Amino acid sequence: MKIYRGKQTPEHKGDTSRELLDMWQESGYCEIIDGETDDVFIWANSPGEALLYEYDRFDVYPHLPGEWKHALFGGMQHRWPNAHAWIYWARHPRKLEAKIESGVKSYEDREIESIFLGKVENNIQLANRTGHEWYEAVELFSMPIAMGDSFRWPYTQDEYLEKVASTKFGLCLPGYGPKCNREVEYLGLGVVPVITEGVCTAYHDPLIEGLHYLRAETPEAAQRAIAGCSEAKWEFMSHNGRAWYERNCSRLGSFETTKRIVENLK
Repeated sequence: MKIYRGKQTPEHKGDTSRELLDMWQESGYCEIIDGETDDVFIWANSPGEALLYEYDRFDVYPHLPGEWKHALFGGMQHRWPNAHAWIYWARHPRKLEAKIESGVKSYEDREIESIFLGKVENNIQLANRTGHEWYEAVELFSMPIAMGDSFRWPYTQDEYLEKVASTKFGLCLPGYGPKCNREVEYLGLGVVPVITEGVCTAYHDPLIEGLHYLRAETPEAAQRAIAGCSEAKWEFMSHNGRAWYERNCSRLGSFETTKRIVENLK
């Protein structure tokens, strides 16, 4: 499969989806073609054919291209004909892959019961993450408010992934868009997500409540959901989440899912 990669927006750091594309090409799954389009979009087969929409929102810059025959959406979900749910990705897919390959911890070896490590960088995140006292919901909570700062975090990516890997349950809050990289990171490392209002679970292979994640609308509900999840249920959901990650978000699984969707477009 040929993938035409447009220019990188000034805000993009070359991680997330763009890093995943590099991994596909390194593994020989596809051919990445740069410099043949003047836009900032990714296309499968040919420019204008199948849009692989990588951005968290389509209602703000860079919006959508003027024309497309089909579209796969990773972040916000679609309401148009010939638009399809897609996959999503970690903040640093390579680092997550390496962390998983180093070994996923058992229930007994996870010393943190529950976690949320994030940040507020803009007004949309502020509105999405401050409606409740979410710090009451989990054991380890970090969410500094640093408006306009998208470059500094309390933890390095390696430190962050080690914390996640050492956790049983992970709180999910919406961010700039309705999906966040942390959902993929949780699932890949066997953490059971606790999904809250506004977090999107629509993928080509959708996440299912009770199979892959718990749901809670308030901090109190999150505490109850975590307390009510036995070790056996956690093992069941953790296993299912890791299997979902391998099918949809791993290096090979993300490509095979994308290729299958594109090949079935009519």
